[in-house]
Amino acid sequence: MNGERVKERNIEKAIKMRWYALWPITAALILYPINSLPTRIGTLVLFAALWSGSLYFSRRRKPVVYALISITVLMILFFILPGRNPDSEQLRSKYIACLAKYEGTRYIWGGENCMGIDCSGLVRSGLIVADYKLGIATANPKLMREATSMWWHDCSAKALGEEYRHVTTFLFSSPSINQIDLSRILPGDIAVTADGIHTLAYLGDKTWIEADPDLKKVIKVRVPSDSTWFQQEVRILRWTELDAKKPGTT
Repeated sequence: MNGERVKERNIEKAIKMRWYALWPITAALILYPINSLPTRIGTLVLFAALWSGSLYFSRRRKPVVYALISITVLMILFFILPGRNPDSEQLRSKYIACLAKYEGTRYIWGGENCMGIDCSGLVRSGLIVADYKLGIATANPKLMREATSMWWHDCSAKALGEEYRHVTTFLFSSPSINQIDLSRILPGDIAVTADGIHTLAYLGDKTWIEADPDLKKVIKVRVPSDSTWFQQEVRILRWTELDAKKPGTT
């Protein structure tokens, strides 16, 4: 019997060591800048493993187990509640603030966080973070779902310019950003080059923000500019979430 108990303890110890090892791996995956289907699936699998491990190693402490299960159930219930349309101006303001925080971030193709970001990652990540922050601050599950959906359905600048999954709405075309009548656009609107290679976001006050693949970092640029990106034909789009509409249940 003693031998069996020692064996069981050794097995549990080995499992616990592997579970501990999952924490830094999960953190590294979250910080890894490139968002792809394998990294998204891996993140979900690791979170599930950490949660299961927490339950398993707390199994002898019933209050902890009940707390973990209760919190999880409440989070799921909150996430699936209908929610309401956000105040578009409030969300727009949050989006602009989130975009501005990426200034100076290094350019990495496929990147989507502060460790490295590309042009489509910049305009998408700003809105994802804004949705999460405002969703938590206003207890609005609809914003949490919007953020999660956008995180899961990665897309390129070209896809954004083609109104991928209706997350963007086409407004008009312009020979160049320099020639845009700024009275026709709002902060938070995005420009996608006609060839679908590059995208930028308008911050207001004649200023745009972009993850410039030539300068290898996120920069702010005022118009007019002699940058090649500001002299190409562009499509102007607005995030569907940022269309003016009154808050209300849906």
